[in-house]
Amino acid sequence: MGWWLRALGISFVVAGSTFSTFCVLHAKNSEQISAEALKLRPAIDDFVNQGGSALKTLFETSRGTIELAQGRSPTPQPQSGSAGKLPFMVIEPKDFSAPEMRLPKVPLPLLDPNKASDLRLTQAEGQSPMDLSPVESRLRMRVPQEVLEYFDLFLYVSKSAPDKGTWAQKMFVLAKTEGHVYELKHSWLVSTGMEQQIEAPSGRKLGTHTPEGMFKLDRGRSFAEYTSRQWRSPMPYSMFFDWQTEGRPSGLAIHGSDARGEAELGNRASHGCIRLSTENARILFEAITTKYNGRVPQFRIDPETGTMSTKGVLVRDGNGKVQTTRGFKVLVFIEDYGGPQNDTVAALF
Repeated sequence: MGWWLRALGISFVVAGSTFSTFCVLHAKNSEQISAEALKLRPAIDDFVNQGGSALKTLFETSRGTIELAQGRSPTPQPQSGSAGKLPFMVIEPKDFSAPEMRLPKVPLPLLDPNKASDLRLTQAEGQSPMDLSPVESRLRMRVPQEVLEYFDLFLYVSKSAPDKGTWAQKMFVLAKTEGHVYELKHSWLVSTGMEQQIEAPSGRKLGTHTPEGMFKLDRGRSFAEYTSRQWRSPMPYSMFFDWQTEGRPSGLAIHGSDARGEAELGNRASHGCIRLSTENARILFEAITTKYNGRVPQFRIDPETGTMSTKGVLVRDGNGKVQTTRGFKVLVFIEDYGGPQNDTVAALF
């Protein structure tokens, strides 16, 4: 395609230069220049016609290719015998603002027991007694101590199917009190991704996968009012993940729901995001955006895939010092775990 574009560009340059020269010299010797210009007129017209035909072909070819990629029959185009077809191929860009479906399911690695964090979980006064030891054990064995140091709020999310336990499709909001002690402030129903490909309003098939792992929240992408472009659905109190996948910012977020979404809480019903009731999303949004600003570590991005670590691998300088950036001191921890009655502590290992 490169030589076609170069030839097209040269054609327009030659045509433009010729016409400009004609206009400049016209005043000096109009009769002679006019005669010479008339001789050049057929060549100039031919250049312009070739350029127009090439651009038209380029447009028609790209539109037809995109229609094929979307599963539609290409719009019939009038045939022309004078213009040759450009060797042009359109590669449709990936929809990076939609949750990615093809991410491999890789379980979070367990830490060396001798290097496990000293995190402890407690309950706030007035709440119904709950056995937090299974989640405490999981967090200790999966969140490195050096990561733990930077975060004052944990959002523990179970993406498990509803029949896998009473903790399935819930978010536990855990706030640091002192040292590495985190207190359970809220336990809310959520909806995570449907874990299948479905058709969006645009007609495209999009994934609805909620990935597992550790994630930060993007300080620059928090919106009290937001509407999804892909799904054309409201996302009040959206807080997008600070997570890069394949070189682009992810469209995953924590957000509120409309009436239909609230009726589906407790089930895998979202397009990949973590849905809350609008009221709970508001409480979380206001707390995070006002109380949890600070320096957070940078998670490493794989140079080959362009995807950010979900396992707590940190960026370091040449001296081994952890690199930080401004953000929310909030760590979202997502896993497929339904609760202690169907998944014992022994299953941690």
